[in-house]
Amino acid sequence: MSMHPLELYNKFFSIYGAQGWWPVRSEFEGRGYHPSKFGLPATKNGKFEVCMGAILTQNTSWIQVEKALNNLFAAKINTAEKILKTDSDVIANLITPAGYRNQKTAYLKNIAEWFVGVTNGELETLRKDLLKVKGVGRETADSILLYAFHLPTFVIDTYTKRVLAALKIFDEKTDYETLRKWFMENLEPSVELFQEYHALFVEHGKRKNNSIF
Repeated sequence: MSMHPLELYNKFFSIYGAQGWWPVRSEFEGRGYHPSKFGLPATKNGKFEVCMGAILTQNTSWIQVEKALNNLFAAKINTAEKILKTDSDVIANLITPAGYRNQKTAYLKNIAEWFVGVTNGELETLRKDLLKVKGVGRETADSILLYAFHLPTFVIDTYTKRVLAALKIFDEKTDYETLRKWFMENLEPSVELFQEYHALFVEHGKRKNNSIF
């Protein structure tokens, strides 16, 4: 099937509407979803909250991530500095709901160290540096750059791959960078568009009925 990515976006948006993803509970009421408010996160703590979520959501559902984040917030261990100063066993116990607790504790400390030392820079330079952090793969890196730092990079996840394969736009085994390049070369480099588009893929992927196509 030949389809421009903007056509697919418009189809998604007409069905699901604005999503308000990535949740930033430290800056927005309730669970942190903020439809059409693309300026969030606007604080250092909010940005690091997104970083934590991007690590914790690896290989688990967001519901479990929320439980882990709730524990970290309740214990007031929700900044990069606090993560670095806190004993690993304490963090591991708090993030147990998200699974792989020892591994993710190490990854949280790695991303915290990166976050403390990060300076402003161009997208691809920051992306290259972020991908050197142990525990940060392409999807995690792009999620952090797009949602925490408001840089126009496209996030490719399992839902994206499934939809593109189902539409026969790409084979299901197509590599990450090829898919990312397709979106970024065919769409204007818009943080708002890229955020909403990724969120719509997630929303569609969570639904059992994919018959809209």
